Amino acid sequence: MPFLKSLNPTQAEAVTFGEGPLLILAGAGSGKTRVLTSRIAFLVMKLGIAPENILAVTFTNKAAGEMRERLQKLIGFEARNLWLGTFHSLGLRLLRKESKAAGIKTDLIVYGDDDQLSLVKQVMAELKLNEKSFAPRAILSKINQAKNENINHIDFAKYATDFLSERVAKVYSLYQKKLREMGCMDFGDLICEPINLLRQNPKLLEEYKEKFQYLLVDEYQDTNKAQYLFTNLLASGSRNLLAVGDPDQSIYAWRGADISNILDFEKDYPDATVLRLEQNYRSTKNILSAANSVIQRNMKRLDKTLWTDNHAGSTLTYEEARDEYDEARRVIKRLKNLLNTDNALTYKDFAVFYRTNAQSRVFEEQLMREGIPYVIIGGVRFYDRREIKDAIAYLRIISNPNDSISLQRIINTPPRGVGKTTFEKVQALSNQHSIPLMEAFKDALERGLLNKTRVKDFLEACESFRFDLSRLSLHELALRFLEDTGYMMMWQEEGTEEAMERVENLFEFISAIRNFEEANPGATLSDFLDQVALISDIDNYEEKLDRLTLMTLHSAKGLEFKAVFLVGMEEGLFPHSRSANEPEELEEERRLCYVGMTRAREELFLFSARSRNVYGESRYQLRSRFIDEIEPGLITILSTEERPKTVFTSDEPYYTAEGSQIEHTYHESHDPQPWRVGMKVLHPTFGAGIIKERSGTGEDTKVTINFQNHGIKKLIIKYASLTVLQ
Repeated sequence: MPFLKSLNPTQAEAVTFGEGPLLILAGAGSGKTRVLTSRIAFLVMKLGIAPENILAVTFTNKAAGEMRERLQKLIGFEARNLWLGTFHSLGLRLLRKESKAAGIKTDLIVYGDDDQLSLVKQVMAELKLNEKSFAPRAILSKINQAKNENINHIDFAKYATDFLSERVAKVYSLYQKKLREMGCMDFGDLICEPINLLRQNPKLLEEYKEKFQYLLVDEYQDTNKAQYLFTNLLASGSRNLLAVGDPDQSIYAWRGADISNILDFEKDYPDATVLRLEQNYRSTKNILSAANSVIQRNMKRLDKTLWTDNHAGSTLTYEEARDEYDEARRVIKRLKNLLNTDNALTYKDFAVFYRTNAQSRVFEEQLMREGIPYVIIGGVRFYDRREIKDAIAYLRIISNPNDSISLQRIINTPPRGVGKTTFEKVQALSNQHSIPLMEAFKDALERGLLNKTRVKDFLEACESFRFDLSRLSLHELALRFLEDTGYMMMWQEEGTEEAMERVENLFEFISAIRNFEEANPGATLSDFLDQVALISDIDNYEEKLDRLTLMTLHSAKGLEFKAVFLVGMEEGLFPHSRSANEPEELEEERRLCYVGMTRAREELFLFSARSRNVYGESRYQLRSRFIDEIEPGLITILSTEERPKTVFTSDEPYYTAEGSQIEHTYHESHDPQPWRVGMKVLHPTFGAGIIKERSGTGEDTKVTINFQNHGIKKLIIKYASLTVLQ
């Protein structure tokens, strides 16, 4: 096993570990993917464990694909037999394998966000809940949150004690009923349903506990409660659970991730061994030291000290721009200078990270003006384009004729005389006679309720597709189907530039199906639809394309670049304003900063804007506290004029170990306008309040403050003795 020779001592210890639970605290850039891959190869080649008896969970499909590719080089064709993938893909695989025991149909369709939202709206309409009073997306968020915690609709209803949660419970219940009737599941179900299946079938659970002799879970710090339960259920037999993660990189609490899963690992497994991968192979010493100086201020973490044998490298550079446009221009200037200085560098070596998607607009405008090629990760995905979603809906109704959401999407696209009222009549017919929706359309056609020619052509095209499904290739059938239903012609006849682009995308979609068939001989339509449903933004990232990468910090996880531009480093933006008074959320923002910083290998540039257009108005911005948390010797600060740091009187962390708030005094220094609207402040007599208005400059600055216990007060800054609450 020559691959063992390339490992450092701690990595080798992790790879050759014996029996029992193992927690690997893997710092950024410490080679955890190599450790996981080598561990699986060791289990197969040295211990003789069959690949089908190993379950390995990755955070993205992209990571799973890369790991499988590496393993094929190490253990050969047997790598195909591994249970390797994301929680959702593995949950779906288990459900399909045990479909009879689970009581689900083999033509199961997985619903994404848009499909879920459409179904929630349909359910709300049936329950006569006004969308203006109850936002459908907010209700869907509550349902998804419940599923993240493995709370079913029955238990949710039991604990619904207020007006809103009672309404959510009603929607949740009917939503789940309709999903089952249609033979569909959402992403939450892909974890919750396997848990329910195994709990309700002790014999089946024993089979899987015996089957999976070794379990490996990557990014354990970002697992939610349902994923945690699923993992521990399967690991309860062998107890050979290897959890890899880093509390300092836990950045997904907003979508259900629970950092306590990794922090409490030793409580769950008192006999666990803990290994720390602390050698960083990615970043320069200066970048690593700077990132460490920021993250060490967090309280919720497990101690580790990252180090590297890499060279010291350049210090970090911080620039303050006048506004967001100046910020983008400065980034582009830096980019061009680096490209001109080093001929070996190309656009793909660089990335721009920002806190919110909205920040990308200005960069896009400036990059297009300069003719610089770029790609946005987290923008409109290929599979989220209207024409592609329509094409997928067409294929879904072939795979599952009961999928009413997909059928409703395309039955009248192109127009076939089936409006909302007509569709509801057919749906009532389906419910009345307990027949699939497609059968109800045939019945309605015979009764003369529909436009005979167009709907008949549509139904015949569906029948023709099903008839030839086992005789022709899937990509050929899909193209013919889009043509026979008139969908392709609809865009071709429109003839606009946008329409022709949609046609090109549809042909690209056909190519995607063909590529899938070539990579997966014998794959079915359901297999292709599963793959499409499980694709994430980062799975579409092509490292080989020579383009500048733009993405949010949340999307940057798992990637690395020679040089990183981290922009929008301002209080209220990063850290985000929502975290200002929440210690746990502020710690997550700091972890997000740490993740962004440790994506850089050679150069790290930080930018902020003195003023920024927010919600239609220009606002004065203070630079992010994260800039000032970097040790002075590690960062070069450039500014067009002297500015105060966003510093506080105390050098200690911003709150105590018990989580109590600490007030810090803002140093006004040379800046005449630090007091911005929306800022929380503390007055020695009136207590805490929020600035509502501001006028004047320098010593003449006046503010109107709404104090929590004393109402509205107008104060002159130089006499007010105000401190900023962060």
